[in-house]
Amino acid sequence: MSDEIDVLIERKESELLHLRIRMEELKKEFTEQTADLTHEWYRKTAKQYIAKNPEITLKMSEEKIANMKAKVNELVKNTEKIVCSELATPELWWHQKPHLHDSINQYKQIADKYPEILDRAVRRILGQLGRVLEEFGFQVTTKSNTGAYQEFWFENPEGKTVPCYPHLLSWSEQMQETIRKYDAQFTKAITIYNEMQLLKEEKKRRDALSRWDSI
Repeated sequence: MSDEIDVLIERKESELLHLRIRMEELKKEFTEQTADLTHEWYRKTAKQYIAKNPEITLKMSEEKIANMKAKVNELVKNTEKIVCSELATPELWWHQKPHLHDSINQYKQIADKYPEILDRAVRRILGQLGRVLEEFGFQVTTKSNTGAYQEFWFENPEGKTVPCYPHLLSWSEQMQETIRKYDAQFTKAITIYNEMQLLKEEKKRRDALSRWDSI
């Protein structure tokens, strides 16, 4: 009987492995797509703040404007590194750190509401622009002080203040589709994982009883 459970566990492990390989591929696709979005977003959003705050921009010297542009361009240049660093966090991706009791809906997109676990990561990536806007006098803060600032570009996960974009955000269609695919794989994977854990618990119970009976 124990041999039968071993076979079942092995079968489940094989199924889960194939799903996790596919989920890793989708994670890489999402990372690339997020980099594509971010690359254009940094420049576009910086120009929006320049345009909607002319009184700040017009008081800046040419040297200061050139310095700000250089810092925005540096962000653009480092986009891939910033995105990869944030999205490499294993806690974001179930296939890298499987858990028994995770919510079955954690990667589900409902209407225009993206999965919070990944939406927050994307917002932290975009929030890096807030540091530049803050440095050059725009009404943005990426720190926990509120003062007279109008926009709070930060969050405090686990007591640590990190930049985070706070406004309406639209993912690209490619990003949305990739996470829909990831969610489909996740739904299958967590079901198999739970079944596998139940089989392992049953095996331990049977092995314990067998040991008891043999003595």
